[in-house]
This record gives sequence, structure tokens and C-alpha cells, in this order.
Amino acid sequence: MPELFDLLADEFVSRTHDPNEVENFDAVTLCQLASSFAKAKHNDARLFQAIAKAVSPILHDFNGRHLANLIQPFAFAQIVPKLGDDGRILFDEVAKVTILRVNSLAPQNMANILWAYATSEQPHPELFNAIAQEAAPRLKEFSSKQLANLAWALSKYPPTESNDYIFDRIATEVVDRGMESFTNQGLTMVAHSFATVGHTSHGDFWNTIERAAVDRASQFGHLECAQMAWSFATIGRSSDELFRHIERVAISNIRAFNSQGLSNLAWAFSMLGYDSLSIFEAIAKSSMNKMSDFKPAEKAMLVLSFSRISHPFQSLFDQVASQSIFELKSFGSLDLFNMVLSYSKADASRRNKKLLKAIADEIVCRPSSLSPKMLVGIAWSYANEGFRDPKLFSFISQECLGYCDSLDSQEIASLAWSFVSVGCRDRLLLQTLAEKSDTKWEEFDAQPLANMAWAFATAEEDKPSLFEGIADSAITIKNNFTSQGVSNLLWAFSAAGYPEQRLFQSLAIPASSILNEASHQSLANIAWAYSVANVEDSSLFNEQFVSFCVQKEHDFDYQGLRQLHQWNLWRKELKSDIVLPIDLGSRCFNEFSKQSLITSDLQKQVVSVLHSVRFNVDEEVQTNSGYFLDATFINNGKVIGLEIDGPSHFIGKKKKGNTILKKRQVANIDHIPIISVPYWEWNDLVSVEDKERYILSKIGQTQ
Repeated sequence: MPELFDLLADEFVSRTHDPNEVENFDAVTLCQLASSFAKAKHNDARLFQAIAKAVSPILHDFNGRHLANLIQPFAFAQIVPKLGDDGRILFDEVAKVTILRVNSLAPQNMANILWAYATSEQPHPELFNAIAQEAAPRLKEFSSKQLANLAWALSKYPPTESNDYIFDRIATEVVDRGMESFTNQGLTMVAHSFATVGHTSHGDFWNTIERAAVDRASQFGHLECAQMAWSFATIGRSSDELFRHIERVAISNIRAFNSQGLSNLAWAFSMLGYDSLSIFEAIAKSSMNKMSDFKPAEKAMLVLSFSRISHPFQSLFDQVASQSIFELKSFGSLDLFNMVLSYSKADASRRNKKLLKAIADEIVCRPSSLSPKMLVGIAWSYANEGFRDPKLFSFISQECLGYCDSLDSQEIASLAWSFVSVGCRDRLLLQTLAEKSDTKWEEFDAQPLANMAWAFATAEEDKPSLFEGIADSAITIKNNFTSQGVSNLLWAFSAAGYPEQRLFQSLAIPASSILNEASHQSLANIAWAYSVANVEDSSLFNEQFVSFCVQKEHDFDYQGLRQLHQWNLWRKELKSDIVLPIDLGSRCFNEFSKQSLITSDLQKQVVSVLHSVRFNVDEEVQTNSGYFLDATFINNGKVIGLEIDGPSHFIGKKKKGNTILKKRQVANIDHIPIISVPYWEWNDLVSVEDKERYILSKIGQTQ
């Protein structure tokens, strides 16, 4: 049979070169010829090109039926012939004539023509607009199959004019006639079409679709299961009964699903939070057996879906990683983005660090291909895994710097947090993010505020206006913070040397209400932050707070115990009865006392000058409270402490929280006044005499 079609094609092509034969060509003959070859799936490009050439001079004689019958075979054959060297194609010429004939088109003609253009991926806005406008008042004339085909085609290339109107009219017609006359394929096609264009405003339409889908789900094939699930997930519409039916049918027929169907099914169930182990086990097993069939976008969609569920499927992630790592250049930018987020969220990145490194290397080769918002997500994912890749973060900074205006408050905070948490202190980026935030603090939610404060405190950026803006906004939404959020926020303000009294006073009661949720680290951070701020509030610090600390006493690490010791000292400063139990307090003191001591060159210089003005100096002295002082000496029978404060004690020229707290507690508890020697003051002194006068002046201030 193929040989016969080859002979027929050769004969027709030869006749197109004979002027006498060309005169005998008519619309019906040419349409029938194209249709016959398309139905036989004998897609001979020479033949279809010859038909297009023969059609061109007589196309204006075609009526609506001819136009539909002509263009459909070309769509079936997936052939888009050119009509000359000027770039014209048959589809463009047919569209022009169709628009002229649109009022005479029968419903079947309209549906078939748009179906052909959509199938051949030939967008033609004028054609789609014209047919949509003609079809809207005549939808009752359409059969259910024609209505489904019309909706599908319009969803592929929505009309640029009155898109909502035509879909509203189709929805009304579907509701009026019901779904009885639609096949299962037609039902899913209509649902898929409306989901594709995001048309959700017609509630009765989706209720009708859902009732019909529930009633027929047991009859669905694998295509209907995947498409219906995808449709409901795309519009965010849950239906427990429908998805139970789809799950049962899909599991029993899982081998029939191809790679696209499996990834769509997984995506739909995960998007709506249907976390059934049975369906995901079936999808995972079938997917792993067919992994070589998956396209890059399908692999990315698959792992994204599995990253959302509570069940671990490490073997699936490992297999996708092992296959993907060598083909990342074929992944789209969105696919790379989804891969990064998926492996981070599923906690699968630690087992697949080579994949993350390979993705990072691929991303930096694609300037301008990922949006700033995607880059923010990528930065967060790598930072969340503690994966520091300087080249990647430098690339992200360069790509985002000019587009920070397009980031919302959460993205600004996320980007700042990501860079700082992996130790990439990009000062220009942080400065830009701070500037963009100055006018929009009221847009920040609680967690982004906490992240911003933490990031800038940790990066030791001297930004008074930033901390002031965060404080103002945090006070207005004080009841929205989690225990971790409030602890990070307060820690940041104290650590950066901005112990805003009004902020600490405002957050005391909200913090007390969520202590039962607080981790050991949050408890220690809150305690330490209030110690620095020196803001007492009995609603927060009471027997209950101590009880929470005792419950978690074995969870505190070295740093947490040190912080609690400083809180305990603060309670003594206040002469409060609310203190840690003796056993826990002793543990905290012992950990606090274990400090490694390093004598700096600056310290040696200052001590040398003290000796030159005839003071006997003891170095690295531990006080009764547990603090170590750089040096002490006796002046007029009184012990004086000396702290040589190098750059690590300051942000800009503002003392950090630890320095503030140490000086205050040593003075109040150990009763030792402290002379502080800031490094920049000392470095400005040139001669020995200048330095001696400076030290004597400092000593005089303690009397």
C-alpha cells in the first residue's frame, strides 16, 4: 500500500507542472486528496507541498467547508508548506480567506479550523478573534465534540479580544446542556482547556465538571486521569472524592502512563496536598522503570512533586540525579530552578552534592536566562543547604543588582539572608537591598523582618536607618512572629548594638506567649538579647521561663550556655529572684569560663604604655563573674579593668552587644570600672608621650 501512495504522489506532483492539468483542479478534489493521504498517514511532504501550490490560485473560491477540509489534513500530517520565497505559508492564506467567510462557517467548520491551527502550533490572532466572536452567540449549534474542540483550540491560543467572554459563554452552554452528551475525552478536554486559561470565575461550570468526573472516574483511562487531575490542581480546586477515584484507577493502570502522564499525575496530587503513599509509590516505581523516557522538564516536574510530600523517596531522587547530571545543558532554565528547589526541599541534596555543583556551574553559563525571582529561590536553596559556591553567588549578585526594584519584601529578605548565611558578604548587594527596603518596611511580614535584621547584624553592616525601619514595622505586627522569628529579631538588634528599648518592651508579651514553642536556641537568644537591652519584663522572665530552660537544659550547646550565664548575671544585676537553678547555673558558668585567650599586638602596645607610666599590670584576668579582662591594675587602691577593643568589637564605631554587656556587667557585678581603648583612637596616636597622656586621661575618668 505505501508503494501505491508513492506512485499516486508522484503522479499528482507531475501534473502540477502541466498547465492543462492545473486548470482541472478544484476545491473538492484537492481536499479529498489531502484527506486521503492524511488518513493513510502517508505524510509525503512533496505531495502536500504540491497540493498547497495548486490550492493557492483558487483559494478564494473555497467555501467554509472546503477551508476546514483542506487545513485539517495538513494539521494531521504536521506539515506547514510555504507558498513562495516571500515567507508566505498556506496557513496564513487560509486564515485570510476564512476571516472573510467567517459568517458562513458552520460550527463544525469553526471547530475544525481552530483545531487544525492549534494542533499545528500556528497562532493567528485575527483568525482566533474572528471565530471566537462568530461562535459565541451560536454555541447551541455546536455538538458537544465540537464544543470541546473549540474550547481546546482557544485555550492553546486565547483570543486577544474578549477572551473571558467566549469562555464564559462556553461555560454557560456546558452547564445548560449538562455533560451527558460529552465523551470522557470531551469532558477532560473541556476541563483541561478552562484550567489552561485559568478560567475559574464560573462556579457552576466547575461544579458540573466535578460531578461528572466523580461519576465517570471509574471509566477513565490513563490520559483522562492525568488530564483531569492536572486540571483541578492547576486551578487549585480540591476534590477528595474525585482524587480517591483517580488514585484507585491510576494505580491499577499505572503501566499505561507515559513519562508526561506520570509527572503530571505526581504534580497534581502534590499540589493539592494529597499525600497518599500508595499513589506515590506506584508513580515512583513506574517512573524509575521508564526514567530514560523522561524529558528534562518531566524529570524536574517529577522531583518537584516528590519534594512536596512527607514520604521520602531517596532512590528516585538519586536516579534522577545520576541521569540528569550529564544532560544539564538540555534542561531549560525553569527546569534547573525546579531541580535546585526540589533537592533542597526534599533534603536530598546532601546525597547529591555533585548534582548541585553541576547545576551551579551550568547556571553561571546562562546570563540573563533566569529571572531575579528565580535567582532568589536558587540562592535560598543553596544557602539552606549550607552549600557555599562563591562563583554562583557572585553571578547571582551581578544578575540581581540592577533588578532589585522588581523584588518584593520577602524576596529582598531571602536574598540578604542567603548571602550572609553562606558567608558571602557582598556589601554592594546588601547596600542596594537596604536602600530598596527603606520605603517599603510596611510591606514586610514578620519572618522577612527577622531575616533582614539577622542578615545585617551578622554581616556587621552599620545601617541605623535599616534597624529603625525594622523596629517600627515589627512593633506594628508584633503578634505575628514565631518563636524563632522573634528570637532572631531581638538577637540581631542586641548583637548589632541597637538594643531599641521600645522594640524590646513591645515584644515582651508576644514573646512570652510563644515560649512553649521555642527551641533551646530561641530561649537562649531571647534571654541574651534582653540582657543586652537591659529591659526587664515579668510577663516574659518568670518561673515559667526558667522552667522552659530547665526542660531543655541538655539541648543547650556551648554558645547557648554562655548566653544563659550572661542572662543569669543580668538577673543578679537586677537583684531578681528569677534565676537559673544552681545546677544549671553552674554548668553555664563553667562553659562561660572556658574561653580561649589571644593577646593581640594592640594589647601588647597598650600594656607597655601602662608599664611606662608605672602601673603594675596583670593580663588576662578572670573576674568572679567569669569574664576575662585584657588587663587589670590598681589605681589609688582600686582595681581598674582595661579592655583593648579592636575592630571585632564594633560595627562601624558602634559597640556590639557583647561589648556593651561585658562592660556593664563587670562594672555592676564585679564592681570593676573598665577603661575602653578603641582601636581607632589608639591608632591616631603617634608618639609615646601622646599615648601616655591618653592612658592617664582615661584613668582619670574612672575617679
